[in-house]
Amino acid sequence: MNATPDPDDLDFTHAFDGPPKAPPSLAASSEAQKKEVTAGAVKLQQTGYYINIVRPAPNVAPLAPGAKRSILCIDDDVPLVRILARKLSLDGYDVRTASDSQTIVAELKKLPSPDLILLDVGLPGISGFDLLHKLRKHPTLSSLPVIMLTGHVTPEDVLHGMISGADGYVSKPFQFDALAAAIKTVLGME
Repeated sequence: MNATPDPDDLDFTHAFDGPPKAPPSLAASSEAQKKEVTAGAVKLQQTGYYINIVRPAPNVAPLAPGAKRSILCIDDDVPLVRILARKLSLDGYDVRTASDSQTIVAELKKLPSPDLILLDVGLPGISGFDLLHKLRKHPTLSSLPVIMLTGHVTPEDVLHGMISGADGYVSKPFQFDALAAAIKTVLGME
């Protein structure tokens, strides 16, 4: 039996002793990034994904008894969306899809709102980052959980997505099991 530590018993004072450390040099930072890319390439070959960053969304609505969670897949790769929709449906989700600006707007206006959005960055007419930014400013859609599901995987892209309010960032290509775990984490189903 694991006891949960009392937050009042945790002492972090030693972590703040001494002067702050200097940031790494540009050369050290560049070398670390090269090592990360190399390790990431190996990870990609082994697991089918490189980036899989997720955190539980803060405001997931409770699920009514007998109801299914719904997912809106926003991606212009129609064959991928079809496969993804089929797999997610088999996993027990209600799945809606959108691949262009008209269907994106129509799906976002539909009630009830989805429980989660899987959002690509490269969309026709709008960047997924811009759409995420608009969602986070919207009065009723601002707390909707979003996982970026994209091939845009530079450190700047990932940072942009997470700072803009994404609850997760999963790179393409991906394994369905990894995506399924990411969805469960964000929706608090684990």
